[in-house]
Amino acid sequence: MVKHKVYVDNNGTTPLSEEVCALISKTLRSGWANPSSRSDDADVAAQLIKESRERISKVINCGEDEITFMSGGTECNNMVLNSISKLYSKPHIVISAVEHDSISVYARNLFKQGLITLTEVELNSKGGLEVEDVLSACTTQTRLVSIMLANNETGVMFDVVEMAGKVKKEFPGLLFHTDAAQALGKIPVDVAELRVDYLTLVGHKFYGPRIGALYHRLTAPLLPLLYGGGQESGIRPGTENTPMIAGLGLAAQLAVQGLSQKSLHMEKCRRYLEARLVETFGHKLVINCRDSLRLPNTSNFAIFLENCRSVNVLEGVQFIASKGAACHSHSTTKPSQILLNSGVSYEVAMNSIRVSLGVHNTVEDVDFIIEDLIRVSNELAQL
Repeated sequence: MVKHKVYVDNNGTTPLSEEVCALISKTLRSGWANPSSRSDDADVAAQLIKESRERISKVINCGEDEITFMSGGTECNNMVLNSISKLYSKPHIVISAVEHDSISVYARNLFKQGLITLTEVELNSKGGLEVEDVLSACTTQTRLVSIMLANNETGVMFDVVEMAGKVKKEFPGLLFHTDAAQALGKIPVDVAELRVDYLTLVGHKFYGPRIGALYHRLTAPLLPLLYGGGQESGIRPGTENTPMIAGLGLAAQLAVQGLSQKSLHMEKCRRYLEARLVETFGHKLVINCRDSLRLPNTSNFAIFLENCRSVNVLEGVQFIASKGAACHSHSTTKPSQILLNSGVSYEVAMNSIRVSLGVHNTVEDVDFIIEDLIRVSNELAQL
């Protein structure tokens, strides 16, 4: 019988914080009215949305009118690509080879339809992305560069500050988008410092609800994906989901409180985890992208044991991790394309496990993970 569960799949989704859960519950009662209506109850709902917009704008250092609430990160990312594909005549778009599917799959579909030209920039052997490679991929026909701030599977961070600065200097008027889904609550996110025109936020990656928000610079063009009422300044029609929007704003505010201490704590736990893994499994262990700058919470590794694979070990453990991104974890016959594109060999990619720690994890959790891996490994060795 399972007596204990340690949750270390926080890049997939984070548990809703108690404070955010309480606010959502309260807002379900007090903010039930349509914020576009004219009544005292409607004013309450509208004020809750306004407060959330204010909170997020302060967190990422932008104007309140530069935030649009959406259903999630996929809609945010799709909207940016859709806008560029429609506003320009067959524009050139540059992305990395390890973007989230909501960028890469949609961009490839736009390319197949003949609506854009597309360049996917390859990563270096360490799983990093060279600034000069991104710059070299741009041409006078490039209208958008979309590079994630940090990868969800490997945790590798990309130097968006330098990339955006260089490509904008070389190609004035070029637009830059970053998917920051994995960043908020782990590293600082400041749109002025990043020098981006668009930025995607996803609530359930920082202990908030499963909705998202798109930052878009006022001078950056943006077209709606949906058409209807005039909500969200006409960019995202449909009656606003007031409770979830309220929860998103609070979650963002809480995510950056004591951020440096949270980041140091997660990194301490990650370093301890990898040290224990090396100590326990030695030459049987491979830690992916360990020589690149990574998020403080993410470790992606493979353990090579006799007659079994890491994913077999993962099926028997009593902690909750993953063998890749949540949107790909159903496949046991194919390795992660993200890992392959990050310079990881086929064999290692097939055996890789991702542990993504959260702010609530401890070194004691790490000890449990190691002991559990040893237990399952021994059991499998006896089969």
